Amino acid sequence: MKMPKWMKLTIAGTLMGACFTAGVYADDIIERVDAYLRPDFNIVVNGQTVKLENPPLIYNNASYLPVKEIGTYLGAVVNWKESNKTIYVNSRINQGQPESGNDTNYTDIVLVSPSAQYVEYLGGVYPVLLNYTDQLYYRLKDIDRMGIDTQGLRKAKDRYTGDLYVNETELKTRWKETPQPTYLADEPVVITGETDASKRKAIQKYVDDFRYYQIGKDYFADAPIIVDALLEENTYSYLLSQNGHFYRTTLRLTKSTEFTNSTTYIVGSSSKEDIQVTSAQ
Repeated sequence: MKMPKWMKLTIAGTLMGACFTAGVYADDIIERVDAYLRPDFNIVVNGQTVKLENPPLIYNNASYLPVKEIGTYLGAVVNWKESNKTIYVNSRINQGQPESGNDTNYTDIVLVSPSAQYVEYLGGVYPVLLNYTDQLYYRLKDIDRMGIDTQGLRKAKDRYTGDLYVNETELKTRWKETPQPTYLADEPVVITGETDASKRKAIQKYVDDFRYYQIGKDYFADAPIIVDALLEENTYSYLLSQNGHFYRTTLRLTKSTEFTNSTTYIVGSSSKEDIQVTSAQ
């Protein structure tokens, strides 16, 4: 008996299987339907004929194409997230961006001219750490705080701190407006993750008191970059530069009410770590 030219199959199994290993679905979530494979269909993308590994499907006079293959030809990153059963389709910004957003081989960068500042974005004011190398980079955790979607964008990793960054060229495709630099009076040091005014004041005073100091006959000048609140309460990471090197130290706040009626904080610190030296070991 001659086989029919069109072979029947279930559209859900083929469509998802052509793109991802999507797991097993419950019977009450999707509906089984009959569809047709059309390997005789020609596909032209941007004027160029392409040959798909998985041929189109026809169901109810509508064509269904494999998302991952078509996305690649259209210059998009296509990812499948099993936990929420979601397909993410994101524009690729440059040739160096991987076709799969799950690539963990980050671009390697180092701190060159880091600068922390406050920026205004969509009505809010946010602290950000910028790094000027061959391009302008924004620190990823600051961008996340601003609510900018970076899914599928290429990330860079700073060798000294381990922080992830995204370059401005790619971010411009996602932000709703250009962040504008602003300045908060009486706060020359940028602090992230801490809203308590008395704690911020104590940190600011500590940083200011130790900008210039002398140990024996040696003079030191610390240039503060940024202070980030850590998960442990009253604990902060302080990034600074000194004599051409980048250092990081941990600040800890202790509550004190000994000499005043209001709550004040005493700041202690760990020894400074030369992260340029330790990162090279």
